[in-house]
Amino acid sequence: MSRRRWLPWLGPPLAVLLIGVLLIRFQPGAEAGGKRTAPPTGTCAASPASPDDGGTMRQDAAVGTWWRIEDRLDAAGSMAGRRLTVGSDGGRGLTLDLDSESSATGPLGGVVVVVSDTGRTSEIRLVSAVEGCSWLVAESQDIVRGAILDPTNGSVLAHVLERATRADIGTWRFGGPGALTEPARVAGPLPAVAGGVVWATDLRLDTGGATLAVQSCGEAACVTRVFDLGTGESIGTIKGDQGTLIGFAGGRLVTWSSCRNIPCAVLAWTVATGDRQQLVDDAQAAAVSADGRWLVATLDADTGRTLRYDLATGNHWLVRGIAAGERVLDIGAAATSGIQLRPDEVGLTSNGAIPHSFRPAAAEVIP
Repeated sequence: MSRRRWLPWLGPPLAVLLIGVLLIRFQPGAEAGGKRTAPPTGTCAASPASPDDGGTMRQDAAVGTWWRIEDRLDAAGSMAGRRLTVGSDGGRGLTLDLDSESSATGPLGGVVVVVSDTGRTSEIRLVSAVEGCSWLVAESQDIVRGAILDPTNGSVLAHVLERATRADIGTWRFGGPGALTEPARVAGPLPAVAGGVVWATDLRLDTGGATLAVQSCGEAACVTRVFDLGTGESIGTIKGDQGTLIGFAGGRLVTWSSCRNIPCAVLAWTVATGDRQQLVDDAQAAAVSADGRWLVATLDADTGRTLRYDLATGNHWLVRGIAAGERVLDIGAAATSGIQLRPDEVGLTSNGAIPHSFRPAAAEVIP
């Protein structure tokens, strides 16, 4: 949120005041739990996303940790907010009450990133299923959307909109390992002429955590920009018949088509060129494994009909092992549940059930 172009003629006193106002917009809490009443889960003594001695988070830790968000209703049946439940090994653990405008992503290393918006401020919090506590990363006067955990250092990457206008003001890094720090912008905003009003945002990292996809969706279509996190330079921009993100597959990005209803087509875009390939004609749900090898698509959840697509070879088959009523777990910004998986797995879920893992390489192929 730089306003450097104003400073030369504002004068020193006003410049100092302006800098203070800008820092307030992204104000980290002074301590774990911040200024608000401590949540029922308690507060962590330090960030639960601290990296190991090698400088990165252990992504294989806490496999099986899961979360789910459900609406909270008041006595009259109106929505009073949302409730996050986090657990592990199929059992329930801690809960956290959130505002109506809230979302969660992860888990990674047993840590869930939670964003909750009051209508006047946004709060970013890390919730640890392993430690049974939460950690306030930052509060912002702007709208924070699409927050994810960066496994390379335990910080949070978040897409931010200006509250008054909903203008895109870029993607920012909040917090750091073991301490709260000032935010830093890692990717600039989508130009207004290209993006218009942003109604939905999403972020996705590749397998190594070095490449960041930033997707901005308007009323009719989405634009995805891909950045090198190390340099901040743009790698490519994907436009066209594009719906929401599904995942990275090497140098390709897998998305939905821009259709309004399911079933919908699944597309793969080559980041460097913008070329696209249609992978699946009609799917009800889809996910890409973290290693970028497998696309798994639910074709008919009522019968459990599921497609396994090898993204390295292009081979695809119908597979067994998915029960009727189950579907592949979405991990996007609109997801209502998530599970920590091994790199070659995807998640499965059904209405009201705790999500569980599915290993596509081990699935029996239907001849």
